[in-house]
Amino acid sequence: MLAAQSLAAQEAQPRTHTVKRGDTLWDLAQQYLGDAFLWPEIYRLNRDVVEDPHWIYPGEVLRLPGEGGPPTVAQLPAGAEVQQPTAPAPQAPGAAGLPPVNPLEPTVFGKVQTTGIGGVGATAFDANVINAAPPPTVRAGEVIAAPYVDREGGPRGFGRILKSGDIAGVAEASERFRFQAYDRIFILPPVGEIAPEGQRYVAYKLGPIIEGQGQVIIPTGIVEVIRAARSDTAAVANVVKAFAELSATDRLMPIDTVGVSTTSRPQRVVRGPSTKVMWVYGEPVLASVQNFVVLGVSSQQGVRMGDEFVIYLPAPKREEGQLADPEILISKAQVVRATPFGVTAVIVGQEQPAIKEGMSARVTARMP
Repeated sequence: MLAAQSLAAQEAQPRTHTVKRGDTLWDLAQQYLGDAFLWPEIYRLNRDVVEDPHWIYPGEVLRLPGEGGPPTVAQLPAGAEVQQPTAPAPQAPGAAGLPPVNPLEPTVFGKVQTTGIGGVGATAFDANVINAAPPPTVRAGEVIAAPYVDREGGPRGFGRILKSGDIAGVAEASERFRFQAYDRIFILPPVGEIAPEGQRYVAYKLGPIIEGQGQVIIPTGIVEVIRAARSDTAAVANVVKAFAELSATDRLMPIDTVGVSTTSRPQRVVRGPSTKVMWVYGEPVLASVQNFVVLGVSSQQGVRMGDEFVIYLPAPKREEGQLADPEILISKAQVVRATPFGVTAVIVGQEQPAIKEGMSARVTARMP
């Protein structure tokens, strides 16, 4: 009965899906296949687009399992046992495997807004396989897409996107200067890079300068070389991921994912040092889960990738004869980039939709 429903669902649906914000492979499998547990079928068809099933990005076009029969159930590793799926106990995002929260450092958020398999912060029913390898503490997709603080002017020896490598099908008034996923472009590789076929680079723009810290670097996408540069010709590349709109003025740098493979978990600390939210990426009206923030500390203060912060409003000064108001917890964030110039964290849990520049942030857990 379930297989027949899944097949009917497939035949009534389109063959591709363009990812929009908030989509997850878990939800897409439920929508198109009638069974959320079949998300690996969509992932298997899109390995050339989706590197990590926890991370899919707006604008990506995903192929869906074809018509003609029910989807094949994903095969488990040899010797693995399958558990019956049960709903996980409520907990703060990212808290699995951590020691109990100290009552003096409350970090449980009543309005947690995480997403499922295939989205940022995926946690529910991740594999249901006993003895599966533990996931990394920080996802590679978070690290690559996160804005971060560097010296003023950004990295030295950067490469550049030069121009479009596609021929327009119709006459255009001007050459294209903006690109998206699957576009072909000509590039100048970073200084010292041979840029062989298959080499990938991060495209980025220069963001604002944060006084006393440095320049914000904003990644816009990933490009992959499909024809290496020659002595007198540019390299040819494809845009394989777009975090934002790429343009002909964007710079290029090597991909840096140092530290993302660790599976160690941060350990709780009580009353850790405090800092401020210096910048909120994208200037959203109401910053929420998955938004990036830059904090007023750096790796020089010992902050590392994977550390956790809580963003809060401090308790106001108590008036004489009045009860003191407690501090108000706003959100929970995890560090995804830590440089000598600043720290970037991604919001992973939220209690109040009110994250703003200037708010206080305190370390609640540190990597061992």
